Amino acid sequence: MAQRVVIVPGNGMAGSLSSLRECNFYGAAEELFTSRGFDARLQPMPDPLRARESVWLPFIKSGLGCDEQSVLVGHSSGAAAALRYAERWPVRGLVLIAAYDDDLGDEGERASGYFNRPFDWTRIAANAGFLVQYAGARDDLVPIAVQRRVAAALGAVVDYREDPRGDHFFAGASFPEALISCVEGHLKNASSKAAA
Repeated sequence: MAQRVVIVPGNGMAGSLSSLRECNFYGAAEELFTSRGFDARLQPMPDPLRARESVWLPFIKSGLGCDEQSVLVGHSSGAAAALRYAERWPVRGLVLIAAYDDDLGDEGERASGYFNRPFDWTRIAANAGFLVQYAGARDDLVPIAVQRRVAAALGAVVDYREDPRGDHFFAGASFPEALISCVEGHLKNASSKAAA
């Protein structure tokens, strides 16, 4: 059975699957994961503008088929959803891209439901077989200080990767290759540890 990778986009990605695939790195990552033998799952999210936790978490679990053997990749508000998902259910791996832990002073973010209580960082770390976080130092939507705060809260278990010239990961031809190489490396490392 192919390793499942569930890609959760940021909010605002309304429309068809083809338009979602053309946004940011999503389609290129899906295509690359699939070409390497992964079961890559990418779908337009319900409630795409508000990205409410009460809608997104059930869809990640049932609609995208995320389970304890899946690698969950979340970008922006998708990273907030991935964090809340991992509080409740285990995953094989958790990859956070442009992650944040508060509403950033935005009314829409506040209404999403992700930030109305503290994150349970210990449980998130315990429920993730491996944890990776990508941060862009020049992100104009999520301040780098916030992204670093997420990494600090996750502690030593997170493989934190900060790009000094990176933005909000809207594009970048080389990013999907770096992403899949990172996931493959962590999966190989986990398999080696399990076999030992």
